[in-house]
Amino acid sequence: MKKIVGLLAAAAVLATSVFAADVSAKVRVGGNIFSMDATKANKDGNEATGFSLFNADTVSHTYDAPFATLSTSTDNAGGTVKFVGDENGINAGDVQVWFKPIDVLKIQAGSHDIAMNKETIDWTEHHGEQAYGTYGYSLGFAQDAISANVAFGTGDNGWFFQDPIAKYNSDVEPLAAYINDLFVNFAYGADFGTISAFFRYQGKKWEVGKKYALDPADGKIKASDDDSSKTFTPDTISFGAAYKNTIDALTFFVNVIGKNVSAASDKEAALATNALITDKDGKPRSAFGFGVDAFVQYSADALTVKGFVKYDTKDFGHLNAKGDADLVDNGDNTLVEVLARVDYKLDNGIGLYAYFKDANLLTKKVQGTDTDPTSVFISTIKLGATGNVGIATWETWLQLDTGKKGAKDGKYNKVNVSMPCYIQVAF
Repeated sequence: MKKIVGLLAAAAVLATSVFAADVSAKVRVGGNIFSMDATKANKDGNEATGFSLFNADTVSHTYDAPFATLSTSTDNAGGTVKFVGDENGINAGDVQVWFKPIDVLKIQAGSHDIAMNKETIDWTEHHGEQAYGTYGYSLGFAQDAISANVAFGTGDNGWFFQDPIAKYNSDVEPLAAYINDLFVNFAYGADFGTISAFFRYQGKKWEVGKKYALDPADGKIKASDDDSSKTFTPDTISFGAAYKNTIDALTFFVNVIGKNVSAASDKEAALATNALITDKDGKPRSAFGFGVDAFVQYSADALTVKGFVKYDTKDFGHLNAKGDADLVDNGDNTLVEVLARVDYKLDNGIGLYAYFKDANLLTKKVQGTDTDPTSVFISTIKLGATGNVGIATWETWLQLDTGKKGAKDGKYNKVNVSMPCYIQVAF
């Protein structure tokens, strides 16, 4: 912690003295006042509620709630560093720097956060297909009602070419020409609303990782010494269009998104231990699907109501959810997600809110000893309060997580209860 505070202070002094720049910083610390986990089991295998009191939570994410954020900027240049926490401590997460050679042109390197439209309940969780958050370089243009970005993601062995096969001692396609990640978006704002569109092409690539197996010594899953596990990702094309408008107290948008994944060739499939898309016989295939996001917000005086619905077709859900036990339902991956939040501001500055989320209304699970999956209500419900003390912001809420799996009967009928909280200081 002392190192982080010292780094923030040194960077702030350097930026203000050398560059005469505006500096802002934000630090957020959170935890749980109490939590009860209904899915725990005791040594006899019977159910036992796991209870904890006043525990700090160091886990954070750059897209949600970074532990600390440091930004500095002038009219023509700037940069941001976001620090995140995990079980190993605090580390630098997203880093970006930018400058403007001319007023209408912006060049950025590092992390990015570009999207057509974002819902403002969970912010970034629901627009992975239409968002560009990859490390790389971008060229942005903005003048009057027109804006556009061209971004180039980097990684592996470069942007235009890679040599994924040579490391596997194979002469199959020894040099594969490809584009690592190309993202283009465009937006036009007018009196009738904002129209936007995007296109993204991600070239084929290989990922090499450890194989995992059950260690008979202690019954835990561990990485084996065999590092030959190869995951192949085919060429992927994503595209979409959107419309957004504000009419009096009402704000809304609709995103329509499509995605196509090409089939792996026979040679590529033969080398890979996992092909992303396969048919019922395990053979590589192409896949296409589309999704629709719809968001609405109504604000009047102290009341704000927000709602968000996400729908993905079967193939589109399959592309997003493969391997995710909470979303995959025996291969039928059509997804319908619902988010809602109601906020009310009191005269004393304290805000009260209610929040509801169901990641997939169509979720089905095999219950206990049953053989057929049945519908499961898996949701997150929050009742909370927010406020300010000077430059500090605080929030606490009672949280119910339904549809948790019982340790004894194997049914998804348990409810976890917790009361998280955080305090954030920004200047």
